[in-house]
Amino acid sequence: MKAYILKLTFENIQPSIWRRLILPAGATFNRLHETIQYATNFQSYMEPYHFFAIETDEFFSTNNGAILEEYKGQKFAGKTVKSPTHIKIDKYLEQQGHLLYTYDFGDDWRIQVELEDTVEDYYFGYPTLLEGEGVAPPEDVGGPPGYEEFLKVYHDPKHPDYLSTYAWAERQNYLQLDIDKVNEQYKFVKYKKTEWQQIDHDNYFVLSDKYRGADYVEIEELPNKDLVIQYAIACSNLYGMIKYSNFLEIYNAQNEPSLSSKELHALLAYPAYQKQLKQHFVLLYRQGFVNETIDHFDEYEALLKSTIGKPFYVPTKAELLRYTDNFYIEKTAHQEKLAKMIAKDFFGGSSLMVNNEIIDLVGHLQVLDCNPQQAIQDFLSRFEMKDMTQLNEYVQEINMIANTTRIWENRGHTPDELFQMEKHYLKPLPVPSLNVIDGGKIGRNDSCPCGSGKKHKKCCGK
Repeated sequence: MKAYILKLTFENIQPSIWRRLILPAGATFNRLHETIQYATNFQSYMEPYHFFAIETDEFFSTNNGAILEEYKGQKFAGKTVKSPTHIKIDKYLEQQGHLLYTYDFGDDWRIQVELEDTVEDYYFGYPTLLEGEGVAPPEDVGGPPGYEEFLKVYHDPKHPDYLSTYAWAERQNYLQLDIDKVNEQYKFVKYKKTEWQQIDHDNYFVLSDKYRGADYVEIEELPNKDLVIQYAIACSNLYGMIKYSNFLEIYNAQNEPSLSSKELHALLAYPAYQKQLKQHFVLLYRQGFVNETIDHFDEYEALLKSTIGKPFYVPTKAELLRYTDNFYIEKTAHQEKLAKMIAKDFFGGSSLMVNNEIIDLVGHLQVLDCNPQQAIQDFLSRFEMKDMTQLNEYVQEINMIANTTRIWENRGHTPDELFQMEKHYLKPLPVPSLNVIDGGKIGRNDSCPCGSGKKHKKCCGK
């Protein structure tokens, strides 16, 4: 089957963003538009999100109905206007060797479509993405100048607009290139009959192909299998849940060789690795890894909603892998101070029992929709405070721990860290304001200083 190998390159963007793909001959201009959309982060797949145009030396082809109607039988920009739905690209691509694709007339994205080769041994009725570099820009970012400014903010956690920009980008599906995902989507861009008799397959399961590779992954030959599982466990413990696409971005940034989504899903389909994950309380959802605690309390949708738009805290590889321990918590000065206070006041100076108390507290603060006041109440109810001054000291220190705990709702960030990223956007957890009488006892009918609003006898004084 005749097919074209094309290189798509964004104009006016550095470093270069490009894609190389192959598509069967006979594609219409509309099919070429659809093929380009799937290979980028733009969103006009089957329904137009923005209009597009493709220019040849002879005419201007667009799906903009207003232009088609207004310039019917007339010239637009010196060229005849034509609809893209029935004109095939073959003649113009072979004659010129390139086409100019314009998308979103407001942002004015321009992509050069260059013919690199014509082959006769491609047998699928739909395109295949072969390779590419660079993260394609999101919709409505303002064209190349807007994208340049967007990147400055997106990669600068200290910028005052960082969090709002990150949230906007996530809503716009600003994603790393995933070739396997694109090629699954390309199966819906089918406009010719696949010649299965020419393909090495087993019941339409591709065993090998020059262009599309194979539908299976040889697990035994896959490197770093145990490391991938360790990362899955660590990410589940640190974030509570993480989509496969975000997981791959983190893993591939810290390891070589890189892992593809096809390889990841093949590994996760292996029963032995599923069992290993289950033993470490990691569940496999359709979108990603989920800590079993989330499933147990039916909080998947709530956590998914609460984390949207927040960046991931990504520690070094060595630090991240410490989270393979289900009880690992990052130590802080406030935890150490509280531990010394507890050991001195309630355990005669011994620290043997204190560590579990700190782990329980941090674990309580980490989970979704944690009420810090309830966490304080639950923690302090296990100890009998001698007076208001002592209780106040404990309340203050636990609040400091709450603001420096890595929590699932913040994708591993502490409340303090997010607050520092964008001070006008988020606030740290409030420290209750207490009226303290030095050395005074707490009356049973007094308001509890933990901030719960209850009387002390029905709260921490139980």
